[in-house]
Amino acid sequence: MEANSSFDETYELLFPVVYRYVSIRIPKADVEDVTAEIIVKVWRGLPTMEKKTALKSWALTIAAHQIADYYRSNKRTPMMPLEETPLPPHEQLDQSESWATLLSVKETLAKLSPQQVSVIQLRLIEGFSAGEVAEILGTTQQAVDSLLYRAKKGFRKIYQGNLDRGGRVR
Repeated sequence: MEANSSFDETYELLFPVVYRYVSIRIPKADVEDVTAEIIVKVWRGLPTMEKKTALKSWALTIAAHQIADYYRSNKRTPMMPLEETPLPPHEQLDQSESWATLLSVKETLAKLSPQQVSVIQLRLIEGFSAGEVAEILGTTQQAVDSLLYRAKKGFRKIYQGNLDRGGRVR
C-alpha cells in the first residue's frame, strides 16, 4: 500500500482483519468505533511506515495498543460477556449442534488469558507467522511459540474437561 493511498482503500483492506481482532476483545457496543480509530491511526502513519509489506501486522500492533488504551481509560475487564454473542441467522437454527460447539469454544476462550487468546487468534485464525505475532505483541518469537503451546494445552484441557462432564462448557 502506498503512502498516498486514500482512506477508503486503507479501510477496505484493513477493516476485516482489524474488526475480527478487536471484536474478541472489546464490548460489542464499542467495536466499530475502536476499529475506526485504529484504521485512522494506520492511515495517518502510512507516510512514515518503513515496510509496506507488513501493513496488516503493523495495524494489529496499533490495535493491541489501542485496546490497552481503551481498557485503561474505561477501567473495564477485557472480556466479552456471553450475552453479546450474536444469535445464529434464522436459516441456521437447525444447526444447533454447530451453534453449541461455537458457544463452547467461545466460553473456553473466555477462560484463557488475554495473551493466550491473542496468540491463538493471530497464529491459528489470522495465519500470521510466529515472527509477525512477536512483532505485534512486542515479544520474542520463542515467547510466542511457548505461549501458543501453553494456550493450546490449556484450551484442550478446559474444553475436553468440560465436555467430559456432560456437554457444554460452564
